[in-house]
Amino acid sequence: MVVLLTLAHPSSANSIRIFSLSADEWARPRSGVVIPELTSIRSAVSYWGKGVDALIVIQYPGEDSGELWAAELRDWLISLGVPADYIQMASGTQEADEIKLIVGNRDELEQ
Repeated sequence: MVVLLTLAHPSSANSIRIFSLSADEWARPRSGVVIPELTSIRSAVSYWGKGVDALIVIQYPGEDSGELWAAELRDWLISLGVPADYIQMASGTQEADEIKLIVGNRDELEQ
């Protein structure tokens, strides 16, 4: 039973999950009602909330527009209750039209 609980808990090894947010989804008018309804954001924040010392890494396209997109997304995550200290930004996704929300234990993500 202990093994099953350990495997199911997000803080266990291999707890990293990746959620993708497409540019098409982000192109919708954004509001306090729309943002929490985006599946990738809702799922990432929910998974983050279940973790122990969990972190959200926003991996974005390296160009200026990707950086602006990621900064706005970071602000939205903060407004949804994720403290700024639990969000990191990383440029360099392979896809120019998506952002990846990588959620997992801080120790795993910072390796």
